Amino acid sequence: MCALRSLNFQKFLKRTGNNVNHNDWNKHAAKFESTVCDIVTKETNNQFNKLVRAALKSRKDPVLVDMGCGVGSFVKKYQNKFSKIFALDFATRIVLRAKRRCAKIAHAEWFAMDMTRAAKFFGPRADLTVSLNVVTMGSAKKREAAWKNIHGVTKPKGYALIVVPSIESQDVVDELGKEPDERTEGGLVKRDGAWQKFFSAEEFAAAMEGNGFKVKKLVKVHYPWSVEGLRKPRSTTREPWDWLCLAQRVA
Repeated sequence: MCALRSLNFQKFLKRTGNNVNHNDWNKHAAKFESTVCDIVTKETNNQFNKLVRAALKSRKDPVLVDMGCGVGSFVKKYQNKFSKIFALDFATRIVLRAKRRCAKIAHAEWFAMDMTRAAKFFGPRADLTVSLNVVTMGSAKKREAAWKNIHGVTKPKGYALIVVPSIESQDVVDELGKEPDERTEGGLVKRDGAWQKFFSAEEFAAAMEGNGFKVKKLVKVHYPWSVEGLRKPRSTTREPWDWLCLAQRVA
């Protein structure tokens, strides 16, 4: 999983007692790049460019809503594709860092906000809604709220571009790594001290379709073995991956 995976993050979790809340993430903001694997900058097989292009084909003056923007990597990379950008994250200092990194992007607005408030606040205005390794909460209730808000900010016939951790990739990592990560039933994996939800391809597609979207493309987005703390194994040419889905909101 390319969201939370590093020794630095493990040390951070130990300091905070494994309870990552708003204050913890605020403290974490200054070292964000060294403790969080940013899938937009780490991907190795060029899937984002293909799916962003597909989502925005024939759309005039498209609007982006980035739900869980982190330090603004997706906004920074694809800023020129959109006429208006709304980006949010729940930790104020991380949002401020994103705003500073993207200070030259005049058509972007930044919000310190939990994504479960987004639909009520923004309404269905996104031609493309992006949420990258955000719907990973251990609580099924919180994940359901996240899916509903992704649906709620997306225009009818608009698109959502979502990344979630792959349980199939985790199987490979466990097989090749020195020590498997702890798991529970239902796809919860303890990574770097925090329980996170991992999805099979079928489960991910079902979650999208069960929350008002039609899956258009579901692909592997690969990232380096070093993110998993491993050297490239001789026994496989495959890199670990997250699942990346482009789906259209049903009218």
